[in-house]
Amino acid sequence: MELIDSGHSGNEPSTVLRAVSLVRSFRMGSSEIEVLRGMSLEISRSERIFLCGDSGAGKSTLLYTLAGLERPDSGSVEINGRSLYSLSATQQTKFRNEKIGYVFQNYFLLPDLTALENVCLPALIKGSGGERLRAEELLEQVGLSNRLNHRPAELSGGEQ
Repeated sequence: MELIDSGHSGNEPSTVLRAVSLVRSFRMGSSEIEVLRGMSLEISRSERIFLCGDSGAGKSTLLYTLAGLERPDSGSVEINGRSLYSLSATQQTKFRNEKIGYVFQNYFLLPDLTALENVCLPALIKGSGGERLRAEELLEQVGLSNRLNHRPAELSGGEQ
């Protein structure tokens, strides 16, 4: 997950992401599994973090919750001082499209589109223009400039 900085003015707070007392649990049959237990986190503008843990430890749940893809049972998430869960579902979707870059572990690529077209898709939805050139640059950065016109089935798992 990457927060997209639309130009830091210097007057903005240095904390770009703040999560306070996040709680998230799931029901499995008659059991309740607590995944996030009052987790709090602050990330400053210049900070980069690495998230690791055992399978099933809650890494994906945490990232989904921080991005507004899964609502916590309790707690709050602020991005650039804006409360994510006070937004409507439509506002959250627009906010994610404009402010959060997210690469899913299950690729969610459209099988009939090329790699280039799949990368262009979020910018096309946003209507920002210039998406093809930017998508080509991004694919080049990850070593896929020679795979632009390949469909997902023609890409390895790592390339996807």
